[in-house]
Amino acid sequence: MAVIDILASVAFAATMTASISPSETNVPAFRPLGVSQDTLPSALGCKSINGEQPDTTGQYSCNVLPGGSDLFDQYVLAYVHGMGICNVVAISRYIDDDQRGTTTRQVYKEAASLLASQFGPADEKVDHVATSKFGKDGMFRQAVIAQERQVFEQWDNLSTKFQNAQSASVTISGSEDWGLAVYSIFRFAHNDACLSSLEQQTGLSGADGE
Repeated sequence: MAVIDILASVAFAATMTASISPSETNVPAFRPLGVSQDTLPSALGCKSINGEQPDTTGQYSCNVLPGGSDLFDQYVLAYVHGMGICNVVAISRYIDDDQRGTTTRQVYKEAASLLASQFGPADEKVDHVATSKFGKDGMFRQAVIAQERQVFEQWDNLSTKFQNAQSASVTISGSEDWGLAVYSIFRFAHNDACLSSLEQQTGLSGADGE
């Protein structure tokens, strides 16, 4: 499964809320997974997913990041030349899990705890089943893959805690061929305008696109 296709499957976890970074406060800089917004993808050892020249507008895949976690197997950056990094997506390995999603849910719990340790309690916690048919835990894997069950936590308005920050979230996504995986998404300030520019220039939508 292409990374871009995988990213499209987690769009439901996005909250498209504009955020203005504080300029005259002493809040710390936002460096999710050790990444600054103005860092060039090549400086992080990231490679273009679609084969563009280094550090041009597009999506970039990274095997490691300076502040990465063993929970994650891959990282994807949405980058716009002249604007910087829009967001950072951390992706766990895909797990051929049981129907209850036992292992995946444990990874999710650890990823959510990692974000909570940085940002405090989540502003929103969702475990929504679209139809009662998929409500049983014994159908968790199937329901997530069919996008009938949405599980995510979201941290909004991070600009009050960090410079140049918007929001973060953690979610579970799934593929019939690949299994289940946990995604953590870290959005820099002006993420929406950044992604809009990315889409205009490349046709790609990034992690939060439509």
